[in-house]
Order: sequence, then structure tokens, then C-alpha cells
Amino acid sequence: MRSGIKPAALVLVVLGLLLIAPYNGVAARTIHDAHSVDLFPSGDFSESSQWVVDDTLTYSNNPATYTETMVAENKLSFIHQRPLNTEQYTFWAQTSPTDSNASRYAPDMAYSWSKGPEIVVNGFDFTSFEQYELLKVELLLNIQIPDALYQDSVRISTEHNGQYDLVKTFAHTTGDLDYMNNTAWTHLLGDGENYSWVNLSTLSVTLDYVSVGTTDDSQLNVDAVGLKIEYRSPWYGGEVGKASSTFSGFEMPISSLDLTKGTFENIAYSTCGLETSIEGTSGNWTSESFETPPSQRIGRIHYELVNESLDDVVLEYATSSDGSVFTNFVAIDENTLLPDVAFVKVKLSTITACISSVSIDINDPRLSVSGQVLGDVDGFNAQYTRWMIYVEGEVITNEPITPGSFSLSFPIGEYMSVGQTSINVEIKSWFNWDSDGSKSTTIVEINSVDITGGYELEWDEDPVCIAVGDQTLIEDGSGIILPFTNRCSDDRTALDDLQISLDNTNSDIVTVDMTQGDIRLSLVNEQSGQAVITTTVSDSAGNTWSETFTVIIESVDDAPVVNEFPSLVPVEHDYLTEVELIYHDIDSSGLTAFSNRSWAIINLELGIIEIVAPNPGYHSVLISVCDTTSCSERVLDLEVLALPDLTIESIDVGDDTIREGDLIGVRVYVRNNGRSNANLISVRCDADHVLIAIPQPISFLEPGELGVVTCDWIVPEADDVVVISAVVDRGLEIDETDENNNEAEIIITIDEAITEQPASNGLQVSAASIKVLTIASLIAVIGLFAFFAPSKIRKIE
Repeated sequence: MRSGIKPAALVLVVLGLLLIAPYNGVAARTIHDAHSVDLFPSGDFSESSQWVVDDTLTYSNNPATYTETMVAENKLSFIHQRPLNTEQYTFWAQTSPTDSNASRYAPDMAYSWSKGPEIVVNGFDFTSFEQYELLKVELLLNIQIPDALYQDSVRISTEHNGQYDLVKTFAHTTGDLDYMNNTAWTHLLGDGENYSWVNLSTLSVTLDYVSVGTTDDSQLNVDAVGLKIEYRSPWYGGEVGKASSTFSGFEMPISSLDLTKGTFENIAYSTCGLETSIEGTSGNWTSESFETPPSQRIGRIHYELVNESLDDVVLEYATSSDGSVFTNFVAIDENTLLPDVAFVKVKLSTITACISSVSIDINDPRLSVSGQVLGDVDGFNAQYTRWMIYVEGEVITNEPITPGSFSLSFPIGEYMSVGQTSINVEIKSWFNWDSDGSKSTTIVEINSVDITGGYELEWDEDPVCIAVGDQTLIEDGSGIILPFTNRCSDDRTALDDLQISLDNTNSDIVTVDMTQGDIRLSLVNEQSGQAVITTTVSDSAGNTWSETFTVIIESVDDAPVVNEFPSLVPVEHDYLTEVELIYHDIDSSGLTAFSNRSWAIINLELGIIEIVAPNPGYHSVLISVCDTTSCSERVLDLEVLALPDLTIESIDVGDDTIREGDLIGVRVYVRNNGRSNANLISVRCDADHVLIAIPQPISFLEPGELGVVTCDWIVPEADDVVVISAVVDRGLEIDETDENNNEAEIIITIDEAITEQPASNGLQVSAASIKVLTIASLIAVIGLFAFFAPSKIRKIE
């Protein structure tokens, strides 16, 4: 924990303050604060300047090459990056199938030459190198072409396992090419994916002078042919990264026991410390009672000897809760955590040792470290590749560098001394490798280093203030401001720096806050009741003064609230219209309501006003809603309208039997039941929802008047039952009192059509006779026309 009181310590402090702080700030000297102290704040790595870092070769002051230690991004990092370790070696051709012997081996300025025949070399010997990873292959030629090539050319090619590759063709040069006296000519053949040691061992290089014509331009001189090969090479080494930081400013949490006081049995305090009075016999010393500091925890017992090799000390302890009555002594090992007790006595027994000091640490000081190891650890010597932490130059842990995260904690009280006011922490990472040369990156990251156990006690007096006292206010009032800060005082903290907190048990009725050092009570609208306010004043050290007072809000009966009506409400003359009435009263439930019009009745249960306006025109109605003490009023403005009301009074198809194919007149009777005239009244007739006809509109109907229209309908065949319906004002073009009574329908049955039968008696005319008579009548008409028609027009010569 970097700052603040530990949870257990905080509970003890608070309980102590509650027990010793009298109500309403009667001052008493108390432990003002007992808080934990961060003994190593630089362990959060937020400030790189607080750390000294270095990287060197192992057991040397020479700088490291592959290790870097840095404090950045709130962490300490030991970064070890080894590159791929490579070496190069040139292998020269050892044999020549063309007996070009001067071209074998390393360059020596002796050469084979050619003006036509090929020069072939091979026999590259890779003995003892095949075990290494092959990375890159370059062809080296120590050759010379003394003169310019105009027509001739020189071709360089390789062959292995029957695969031929043309590497280079020299042609049309402007002068000589000298790679014998100068740097050899090189060409990259490939890498480990293209070639292997086996392939290269069978590689042959052919150098061919190609002559064109009868005269040679020049000649080819070959001194040596080689393969320059880069390969991964094993290596080893060691480097170490270091980081150290020292923090000063707080005394270490450890206390010493006075060796000159206590109970002595065959032991005395001498120049070296406590030693037995009679040599060779056992003596023991019992300390005085040691009291654990307030709100802290006792830790571990430590002792120092003049000669550590003579450590025969037997350590015991006894505990007490009051400092008077102690338990029996119990043996314990050094550096073992004691029980959490208020008082302890220490007993030491020895025969040969001389005890120079005895101390007890407080709060069990511990160093905690967290971090992780990233990357790979391949190629490391696991025995010597480790990270270590030193406190005051003493190793407290030696951990292997293995991948993964870690979180460790170690008691360090034994490395502290009484009166010590600074502490040094050093962290080292040792990287020792013996690898095959592979590339490797390893990072040891330390995220945090904490040293806990530090504490600080402060004494202070509580602040003192004049109590505010209980307050009584009226509901819906303006609240009150109570002078406060100027009525307080503190022995260490200025008034403006006092911290004031307010706790309110009932924020639903009153809110409380501070304004310019005064307490402000603000009332919540329409709320009454009681709230308990606790005022706590804290000084800079954390001491407090508090007061609890009561705020009483007396209730006020508020008038009902009636919402506004629309600006103008249309209603039907002499018909019941319901208008919504929205109201509420947060204080009362038994409300009453009335209006100034007898024809406007208020129903509070349903929240409506029932209006039956007797006269058309504009009217204003005063609506009043009252509780037991007051009323609220609203004006309802009405526009009373007289409207027609069209209905289908009946649908008539006559009393005769209706048969298939008949032409029927469907008569629709429309009545105006409203209180005003209706004009151009449309009617639609349907049969089974299929349009029959839309006759001419009824031009005019006065209130109560009945009108009729006829829809001609041809009765369909193969239909036994038909629903005849009629709708008046289907397009809603006429404003009516009721738009839902404009439709009516009837159901009629249809009989089959009558089939004609031959006459059985009486005077019957057959169909054939009718046909003969019709033809005769036509002939007679034509004859009469011819007789009475004027004579032909004749041409006069």
C-alpha cells in the first residue's frame, strides 16, 4: 500500500477516536492519525530519475552489448536482445575436371587461361561445417579479361545434381575486367532454402570463353573460384543489468529492546553485549514489557551476535493484553511473525553467544515485487541466468529467469536497524548464454516494488464548533442559512482549510450543503416531515468534531392544481360531450368540484366534464376544484355547434318476389336527425360489397326531413342471398353529430327465374306464331312505305 492507513489499522484508529472524542467536540488530546507510510515510493517507477541503472559484462565494468536496463512507462525493464550470431567463411574449389589446376585453391596470382575451352572447377570441402545452419551463399571469382569484348563473351554457369544455371555473361565490354588484382567478382547464389551443404558439395562452376569469328577479342584468366558462405554460429557470454534506488525521509519500523534493563539470570551486560556470567553455563535475560505502537501490529524478533558462528540462542516470548498479566513463555524461531498482541516480553538463553542487540520490527515490514518475464529463454545457462533483489546490500531472493508472471513477497525486518531513515533496494538480472547462435529476446519486467510496514503517528486536538441546534421550518418556505465555519476553531488548521461534511437522513424533504462556510438548508417543494442532519468537521490531520441536529418541516395544505384546457373546445349543441379534466392535489384526497353552468357537470372520479350545451355559439365555463381549505379555478372556452346528423332510415326493394335477372329499384330513405341543414347528400348502394349505383345526391334536407334516392339493380343469377347496403356521406364531406350511423343494410333472398311452358288451355300464342306475325308485320310496313313514298325523280330531256 503506497499511502493511507491499512484497513485493520484504520478500523483501530476510528474506534479509538470514537471512544475518546466526546459528543459535540469537547477537545481531548488523542492520536490524531496513525497512517501507513510508503517506505519505497520509487518502486512505482513513475520517476526514472529516482533509479540508477547500469549494464555491464559479467564480473566486469565494461559496458554490455546486448543488455539494456531502463525505467520507462512505469516499470523497470531488463531487456536482453541477442542478434542472430553469424560467421562467414570462403571455401575455394579444390579440383578441376578440365585440369585447370592453376584455378584451384585460394587466390595466388597463378591462373589458368582460355580462349575457347571451358574451365570447370569443383570440389568444395565443407568438412566440420555441415552441422551449422546455412544462411547465405555467394560465388567469388578471381578472374581477369585483359581486353574489351566486342564479339566474344564469357559465360559463368553452375551445375549441381544435373541442374544448370547461367550466372553471368560478360559481353560488349568497353575495356578490361580485372577481378584478380582488384576485389573478386561476387554473385549471390541464394540462401539456406535454395542450397544445402550437400548440394554445394556437388557444385561445379563452369567458366566458358565463347569465341565468335576467327580473331579472339581477349582471353579468360582464372586464378581461383570460391563460395563465400554465411552460417549461424554458436556462441556464449554473460551480461548483467542493474538498477538501484534509495529512499530517505522516514524512520524504519523497528524498535530495539534495552539490554541493560530487564531480568538477568546468570547473564550480564558487558562490552560486547549480553553474555553469561559463568563461562560454560547457561544464562537467560528477560526484557521489560514492550508495547505495540497505537494502531499498529507487532512483527518479528531479531537479534545480532558478535560472533554469528556461536549462535546457540534460545528465543522465547510471552504476551499480554494489558501489560500486567503475561502468558507463559513459548519458544519461537528468530524472524518468525509474532501473534497480534498489545504487549510482549522477550526471553533469550545462551551459553556461548554474546548478544549485541535485540529488536522487534513493527507491522512485519515486507518487500513485495510483481512483474513478468517475456520472450524466450532458449540458449541460456539456467544455473547462472537469474534475477536477484538486494536490500541494504543483502540478497533477499535469487530467482531463475523463466517465462511467465510473478508476484513475490519477503519479510525484510532483519535487514533494518533502529534509527535507520533510508533504505536501498537493488535489482539485478544476470544473463548467461551458451546458445547455438539463434536470435533471442528476453525481457525481465518489474512492475512494482513495495515496502510495507512503515507508519507515522500524529497527535492533535479535535476542532471545536458552536452547535447549530434543532431547526423548525414551514413547508414550501425559502429555507435558511446557518452561520457555521466562523463559529469553529482548531489548534492546527486554519478555518478555511477545515473540511465539513454533512449527512442527511431524509433528503426527500430537505437538502443541506455548504455555501461560503455556512450551512444552507433548502426545502423540497411540497414536502414535510423530519430529517436528522449530522455535521462533521475535520482538520488537516483528520481529527473531527460532529453535531447531530433535527430539522422539522411543518406541513402546509396546498391548493389543488388544475391543468389548463385547450384554447377552444368544440361541442355539439344539445348533445352530451365529455371534456377531460386533469387535476391533482398532493395534500388532499377528498376534493370537490363545480362549474358556473348548470349544463356542465363535473365527474371527478372519471376526470371528465359532461356538457350538454343548450345554445349554439361561444360560451365560457368556470371550473372550480376545491380541497378543505382552498380552491383552484380554470376557464373552459366552448364553441357550441349545431350539426346535421344523417342516417339511413330504411332500404326498400318492394314486396314482390325477387327473381334472377329482374331489374329492381332499391329505394334508400335518408333522414336528417341533426339540428342544421344538410346539402348535396351523397348515397352509395352496394350488393355484397359490390357497387350497384351512386345516384344523384339529395340536394337539401332540413332537420327532421326525410329524403329518398333509387338505385337500379339487375338481380344476379346463381346467388340465393344478397346483402344490400347503403352508405350516406361515405366521403365524410358533411360534419355530423355522429359519423358512425351513416350505414345500413338488408338481406334479401333471390328466387330462380320462371321458365316459359306451352299453353294447355285458353288463348295462347306460341313462339312460332309470334315469329310469323312479326315477319308479316314487317312486310306490311315496307309495302305501306313504298305506296306512300314520292315517285322517282325523272330527268327532263
